[in-house]
Amino acid sequence: MSQSRTRVTLALSFLLACAGCHSAKVAEPLTAKLGGNDPDAQMEFWHTLATRNLTSNDEAFHGLLLYIDGQDPAADYTGRVNALKSRGLLDAGFNQPADQAVERGILAQTLVRALKIKGGVLQRLTHDNPRYAVRELMYMDLYPPSSPQQTFSGTEFLGIIGRIEDYQRGNPADYPAAVLPGEAAQGAPGDVANPQAKPTTRPVTRPTVQPTVQPQVEQNK
Repeated sequence: MSQSRTRVTLALSFLLACAGCHSAKVAEPLTAKLGGNDPDAQMEFWHTLATRNLTSNDEAFHGLLLYIDGQDPAADYTGRVNALKSRGLLDAGFNQPADQAVERGILAQTLVRALKIKGGVLQRLTHDNPRYAVRELMYMDLYPPSSPQQTFSGTEFLGIIGRIEDYQRGNPADYPAAVLPGEAAQGAPGDVANPQAKPTTRPVTRPTVQPTVQPQVEQNK
C-alpha cells in the first residue's frame, strides 16, 4: 500500500514539474490587428492591451518600439526582434516565439539597455543578465517586486512603460509600478504644465482623485 502511494506521489510531482516547464501563451496577439503607427491605431492598441490578462512578446516589443521611437517600422514579429537585436537591446540568441507571454527578465534587460542603466557590478559582469536587470529596476522603483520568469498583464505592462516615462522626465511619480501610469502628475505631454515633453498617444490611465468636501460643524452660540 505504501509503495502504491509513493508511486502516485511521484507521478503527481512529475506532472506538476512538467506543467511548470510550459510557458504561458497569448492567443491572438493584438499586433495582428492593431499594429499600425497612426495615432488612432496606437491609442487603440494601448487601451486594448490594458484589458488583456497577459502581454505577449510581440505586443511588448511593439509597445517598446512605440515608446522609444513613437512608431514601429517592423511589419511583423521577426522584424521587431531584428530591430531590437540590431540596437543591442535583445541578445543575439533570443528566440522566443511571438505568442509567448513576455518575461519580466527579458523586458528588464531591454529597458536597462535602452535607458543605459549601468547598474551594479553583477549586472555589468553578466552583460545585463535578466535576473540582475530585474533587481536593478526594482532597486530604482521602476519595477514592482518580481522574478525574471514572471509575466505581465496588459495593465502591469502599461504601468511599467508609464513608470519609465516618468523616470525619463526626471520627475518620478510616487506611485508603485503596478499602478497604471500614462501621464505624469504635473501634466500630460504637450500640456502647458509640461511643455518639454513630447505629445504621446498613450492613454491617460492614472485615476484622478476627487476632492472631498469636509462638512462644517455648526458651533453653539
